[in-house]
Amino acid sequence: MKILKDLVLRYCVIFGKRFSAKQKIAFLRVISKELIQLGYMVDAKLAKLKLATRRYENYYNAYIGDLNKAELIICTYYDTGVNNFNIQKKYAFSPQFSKLSYFISIAPIIILFIASLILNYFVLIPDIRTQGFFSVSGVGSIISTVLLFFFVFKFKSGIPNQKNFVCNSSSIITIINLINKLNKKEKKKIAFVLYDGGNSNQYGLKMLESYSNQMKDKKFIFIDSIGNGNELIFLKPQQSNLQLEDITFYSGKMETQIPNYIMITSGDIDENGKIVIKNAHSAKDNYLSDKVINKHTQSLLEISRSLISTNNDK
Repeated sequence: MKILKDLVLRYCVIFGKRFSAKQKIAFLRVISKELIQLGYMVDAKLAKLKLATRRYENYYNAYIGDLNKAELIICTYYDTGVNNFNIQKKYAFSPQFSKLSYFISIAPIIILFIASLILNYFVLIPDIRTQGFFSVSGVGSIISTVLLFFFVFKFKSGIPNQKNFVCNSSSIITIINLINKLNKKEKKKIAFVLYDGGNSNQYGLKMLESYSNQMKDKKFIFIDSIGNGNELIFLKPQQSNLQLEDITFYSGKMETQIPNYIMITSGDIDENGKIVIKNAHSAKDNYLSDKVINKHTQSLLEISRSLISTNNDK
């Protein structure tokens, strides 16, 4: 239990925000050291995506274990998204980025911009005309303008969400918790991927697809916000031939060319067949149940063992 509490502190609090490149690199350095101590080698890969503005955006994937030799690869995204102030619902395994989400996130900056214009136009500038530029109003105008541009520049990509306990730190913690339960033989057969871009354009998935030609022959499990509820929910696309005994699968798919995979999350399915991640991308995503994580870790362990061979190869 103490180990789990340490993981929550480390990956939900200290390294719980993974929005900027600097934050992602810091997270990957810390988790790589931890995974190496648990018997896994970690290969962090960088890819540069060229944008329409002629800029490049960096994406970082962490490949844990030998993906080419593994029979099963368990994946989740580690990046965190913008704050939508609990206005917009987020669904498991759904495209994460939208113009509406971005607009909601920068709404405070827009309000601040409008307030600054009103303050300058109706209060400060009239005073400057009568009292001169080197006055309280003049200094106030300069300070408000500088602060405005500072916030616009700092949050041009959106205001990052601060609390990301369930979405998606819960999946990362579950993976580490699972690794702690694997024996040496199982570690050779099960690899993991923490991919980038899960809250934007899914570019980390494209990086995974091109990792090697052998990826199309592997079994995959994708997990998303696994700490969202007490009961696991299983989904898979029609082309997947993976089967689990006594498990009911719902129809679902991801934006990937990988053919053989299942998807696991938790929570409740709404009337539209979607799984809502409660309080995702808001300040209310600030609690994670130890009991739920341990329960889902044990279930994931049993599922993983059922999908790998049970021979006695060393």
